[in-house]
Amino acid sequence: MKSKYSRYISMLFVTAVFTSCEKEITVKVPEYKSSLVLNSSTEVGDTITVSVGKSMSILKYKKGQNLDVADAKVVLLKDNATADTLRYNATYGVYVSQTVADAGSKYAIKVSAPSYAEATAVTAVPSFVPIAKIQRIPKTKIDIDGQQQDEVRLTFDDPQTMGDYYIISFEWEANGYDSSYNETCINTTDASVESIYNESIDQNTCLSSKGIFFRDALFNGTRKEIRLFVNSHLLEPYVAGGVNNKVRIVLRHVTEDFFKFRKSYLFASENSDNPFSEPTNVYTNVKNGYGLFSVQSYDVADIN
Repeated sequence: MKSKYSRYISMLFVTAVFTSCEKEITVKVPEYKSSLVLNSSTEVGDTITVSVGKSMSILKYKKGQNLDVADAKVVLLKDNATADTLRYNATYGVYVSQTVADAGSKYAIKVSAPSYAEATAVTAVPSFVPIAKIQRIPKTKIDIDGQQQDEVRLTFDDPQTMGDYYIISFEWEANGYDSSYNETCINTTDASVESIYNESIDQNTCLSSKGIFFRDALFNGTRKEIRLFVNSHLLEPYVAGGVNNKVRIVLRHVTEDFFKFRKSYLFASENSDNPFSEPTNVYTNVKNGYGLFSVQSYDVADIN
């Protein structure tokens, strides 16, 4: 039988062996190549604007650092023909065109700047899809927290073409003032609606009032009614800026690129402070760069 002293010597030996296996390794991080970052999400009927910035290594970035690129050349093409060279507006930090975005047109941009590879992007403008009907049915159900909910039914006609993407949002803002209810949970059982996590939803899934995402795979070319459930007191008229206002609902007809970008952006934002979440890449349709170039159409209606 081993003595306590011999067991102690054995433990020291094992510790020494494992300690001697440690080795310091120096990893050489590849040099980061900065790229142009474009951001343009114009609405039909507005002039096309583009913000241009630059990406930067996380090891060099400092909080609050200005990443704008003010000496870029931004060329806009409409239906494959050069339409405009955008001018830089230093007040707002964006490049502004004289071209008004038209539904059904195809636009492209080419952006170049000293020391950067040329960045390009293309988008086709979705058609205008009007809201056909809005109906509010008071006190239809109780949510998982015991709160009374109203049902809001939004009806519209989906175009015959396959591959239409939509985002619904609720607005509690008017005259430059924000209501305290600028974001809340929306519930639905509609099979077309997707969560930003690409997971299935049920009647208790909390969907942000700033973005309810769905596509026309299940109802292409037909009249669609989507049923949404909102806490009753949030749909009451409210005062903002001394004016009586009603809650508004917005139906956005967007490109697939914008749809993917917005979902991935919200996903990344919600997990930005979670050290246990997986890294999320925000979708981009920019070649040789990052960001989004897109045009969207929308319709808006008051909820009575």
